[in-house]
Amino acid sequence: MAILTAKPKRGSGGHWYTSEGKAMHTVPTAKGDGERNTTLRDARKHKLFPSVTGILGLFAKPGLDRWKQDQLLRIAYDTPVQDGESYEQFADRCLVEHEKPVEEAASFGTRIHDAIEKYFEGEPIDEDLLEYVQPAFDWKQENQLRFIEREKLLVSLEHGFAGTVDIIGKSVNGANFIVDWKTRKTKKGVKVTSYDFQVHQIAAYGAAYFGEDRMMKEGIYGANCYLSSTEPGRFEVISYSPDELRDAWKVFKGVCEVWRSLKNYDPRA
Repeated sequence: MAILTAKPKRGSGGHWYTSEGKAMHTVPTAKGDGERNTTLRDARKHKLFPSVTGILGLFAKPGLDRWKQDQLLRIAYDTPVQDGESYEQFADRCLVEHEKPVEEAASFGTRIHDAIEKYFEGEPIDEDLLEYVQPAFDWKQENQLRFIEREKLLVSLEHGFAGTVDIIGKSVNGANFIVDWKTRKTKKGVKVTSYDFQVHQIAAYGAAYFGEDRMMKEGIYGANCYLSSTEPGRFEVISYSPDELRDAWKVFKGVCEVWRSLKNYDPRA
């Protein structure tokens, strides 16, 4: 029996942005025959700003890591070792199989995310996605929310980071809020909880858009809105108070300092 020798993919270079807010996640290859992921070395050369999620990537995410580990263990349990296959070859083959559902989940999540944006623009979307995104539209209408910005690219020159916020809006009573759409595999009867550092992501977007002073002084709210990818129509909201966002912003500022120190790179310089 032939032994499969596929190698697992390695991590991407992350998301990077210019000071003007242009995404620069890839750069041309040296041979000029395509694109490759942008690296820290490229970022230094082009004076790029790291993404919010890239900075938060310094820290472990137990909830997400647990899910990935569970998927990998299931694959290893269900995958027979081939004749003559070494442990390293078996491990690589399991990792390749493990990447497939992760990539599929990311791809489906991107489709849902894009469909939400099109739906709010009044553009047609794939019929199979309607039942997934309709609850988000209903939630907006029922709560009389006004969306001021959608898919807004933000750059904080003061604090040295960038990223794209899903929604900046105002409530019916005039309160400012930030929304980040998330897709999640859910199970019936199991409560949806936010992953580690998702509130810090929202706080960073708030500081970049409103400014640190307003973040600390005004009542700005946040929410992660979860659209289930396994239970069509399930939609849950986890809200964050102004105090929670203020605390999260203080933590994120500290994480930025750690990131700059570990990477020996300050995009503000």
